[in-house]
Amino acid sequence: MSVKINYAGINKRVAAYAVDQLIFSYLYLLFYVLILFISSGESLDNIFHHVFSDDDATLISERYEILKDLELLLESAVYIALEVLMITKLGWTPGKLLCGIYIKDVNTLENISLVQTVVRSTLKVLLFVPCYISAWFIILPILTLIPAMFDKSKQIFYDKIAKTVVIDHILYL
Repeated sequence: MSVKINYAGINKRVAAYAVDQLIFSYLYLLFYVLILFISSGESLDNIFHHVFSDDDATLISERYEILKDLELLLESAVYIALEVLMITKLGWTPGKLLCGIYIKDVNTLENISLVQTVVRSTLKVLLFVPCYISAWFIILPILTLIPAMFDKSKQIFYDKIAKTVVIDHILYL
């Protein structure tokens, strides 16, 4: 029995990623509101100010930057955790399900392992780190799509490293 694999195109993958980002952003917002509720409705800035009650403007500014960095780190960790959980258990994220695409192991075409999922999701998040330095770096994630357009199996660099493929469907002939 031969197998014909239809790899997911870049357009479908970008659409699935956009849907995932929207859904994960709402989940992160819910998580953030839960933290605020647990902390008696005080904003994290106020809690941080109570812990470090200095009046020095420089120290307050530095601590605010640290708080923003921690928020970014928390947001990234929540994104990675949600994606790893969904892909490992289900083989898809909500965006991929809506677009009808699935992540599979490149050799076995089975659902990917926990290690593959963690590597893939972490590399995907790290791809966007330069964007926090300057908005001009948004070109980097876009540039990583160009080689995938010409790749036979439509793999982005993190797919190649994690040994995964994103497929539309498999035909058994």
